[in-house]
Amino acid sequence: MDNDATPEPQAGLVLLAHGSRDALWRQPIEAVLHAVQQSGPTPLACCAYLEACEPDLPTAAQGLIDAGATQLTVLPLFLGTGKHAREDIPRLVELIRARHPQVRVHLQPAVGEHPRVTALLAELARQAAGAQMQK
Repeated sequence: MDNDATPEPQAGLVLLAHGSRDALWRQPIEAVLHAVQQSGPTPLACCAYLEACEPDLPTAAQGLIDAGATQLTVLPLFLGTGKHAREDIPRLVELIRARHPQVRVHLQPAVGEHPRVTALLAELARQAAGAQMQK
């Protein structure tokens, strides 16, 4: 066995959402995390929030790094690319990169920008409109 072998990178995933003081608000975000964890071999994963909930992004990233993550993907669970996605989140990601230069941190676009999410929302809207028309 080669003791100088580079270990395989350990992936970490942060599902980043806005946050709310209402505890029920977190349920769908945590359901996404649960679905990710149940869908097969997954990276280390957790939820994080910009405000009004714990953990915040730097704390969540630290937890994954402490658990062995050597690369992180931050996936903003936002419908659009507003001020938070354009300015606040990249600033927090840069803070993580500065604190942990040995960890590769990938920031993904807001999920609402993905064509599959747009298509799903359109389908749900059509179904809702159709259900109303049947009443």
